[in-house]
Amino acid sequence: MDRYDAREIRLRRRFENLFESLGERAVELGVDSSAGWLARPLEVVPDLRPHPYIIVLSGGIRSTGRLNATTVARVAWAVDLHRRSLGQKVVMSGGPRRPGRPSSAPAMKRLAIELGVPDEDVLTEGASSRTAENARDVAALIGGRGPTSALLVTSRLHMRRARLCFERSGIDVSPAPVPRIEGEPPERSSILTQLLHEYTGLLYYRLRGWL
Repeated sequence: MDRYDAREIRLRRRFENLFESLGERAVELGVDSSAGWLARPLEVVPDLRPHPYIIVLSGGIRSTGRLNATTVARVAWAVDLHRRSLGQKVVMSGGPRRPGRPSSAPAMKRLAIELGVPDEDVLTEGASSRTAENARDVAALIGGRGPTSALLVTSRLHMRRARLCFERSGIDVSPAPVPRIEGEPPERSSILTQLLHEYTGLLYYRLRGWL
């Protein structure tokens, strides 16, 4: 799998721009919230049982190296779960989405430490550029460390695709979706944008054999 296939990067960005535009338009027309029912097939029931690991997926990082609001919310939620002794180790997963961009995982680790997680309790996987790679690379990281079950932390609409990827990689995950994410307007405020992204992602991943 080529992490940085130039054609795929261009195509992905075009779809992202299209989805963001449609989402903005839906918000302007006041119809975005009516798309909420389309989220039901993506919903999973949270399962907050203790596991050896808490795996946190990046939601993005700016070119400046600053984590976006989605990623900050995921890290904060994982820290809360760790504080409640629901995971012994926290695994931060996320690399550059394209060449020359910063990796999310080191910044996610720094934030977790600032929020109170001991340095020795945080592992990082900073090479993956998509969800399928998150799963594969995290499995390689923790596969030789004993039991590989984990709480999986990501956004609620992303959880179904992420869970399928991790289970395919041999990690038994329990969903721990972030209860609420403070979005970054305009795209993160649009339900329609997120739904289009996830349904397209599920279709594409199935076609590629990643689920």
